[in-house]
Amino acid sequence: MKTSLGLAKRSMLSYFLAGLGMIIVVGILFVLIAAPIAAVAFLTFAPLSEATLAALSSWAIGNPLLVGSIAVLVLIPVISLFMVVSGSIYGMSHDLVTKGETKAELAFSYFRHKFLSFASTGAVLTIIVLLPPVVAWGLTSYAMGYTITGLAFNLLTIFTFVWVYITAGLTSLVWPAVASGKGVQDAFKESFSLSRQYFDRVFGVLTAIVLLLAATIGPILIAALAMVPLVPLAMIGFAPVFVGVMIYTVIMVFLWLIVFLPMVRIAWVKVYQELTGGTVATQTVVNDVPIV
Repeated sequence: MKTSLGLAKRSMLSYFLAGLGMIIVVGILFVLIAAPIAAVAFLTFAPLSEATLAALSSWAIGNPLLVGSIAVLVLIPVISLFMVVSGSIYGMSHDLVTKGETKAELAFSYFRHKFLSFASTGAVLTIIVLLPPVVAWGLTSYAMGYTITGLAFNLLTIFTFVWVYITAGLTSLVWPAVASGKGVQDAFKESFSLSRQYFDRVFGVLTAIVLLLAATIGPILIAALAMVPLVPLAMIGFAPVFVGVMIYTVIMVFLWLIVFLPMVRIAWVKVYQELTGGTVATQTVVNDVPIV
């Protein structure tokens, strides 16, 4: 992690420019895809009468499970589209780890040549890591009248953390494998195999990332929970503490965007290369990494 942090700091501007460019490109693609769909929806529903629209609304309210299933089917490709950005940045990190240098334009090269592979990887990851907790929360909410409290809330919270932690660990090397040239199916197989074979190494890195996330984002969550039982007058007395926590959180979020996220990707690529016997650039070459 320390080496990865050093590499991330040296290539900070490259990652920032690549991330910004990727977000713009994906945003344009999203608009190009969403605009025709919105136009069709408008042309379909605009001529309908208010009574028909009210009937459709009543139908949606009466069939929450079906509506939720349709929403999930729509969200999976949308999330996959944005996860292509993550795959492209992993491609940058692959070049940095294996060649000792990287540039922002490499992200666009990976985006262009591996778009379908990255999108497919994002879809499968969404289904494996995110979908089960979403389904669990949705079904529980439906069963409990859309209000989850008490024991059910605590159990779902624990289940979500454990599920995401385990599946994220098992699939942590998927992106590096795809970036290195593996097919989507082979990448998942290899990631699952390596995660089990080198359990301590893979989940050790994941645990370090979780602890870093807790140290940087945890204070604002604790402060928010602490504010709940306080009356307005008592909150005034703790105002300096809350302001300090908010300032700290803003700084940490900024660091996550420009340093920690690149560091995490570099760390996973480095772990993958080391576990598979791949090329890892020497530290001497790494020290000469260009900014852009």
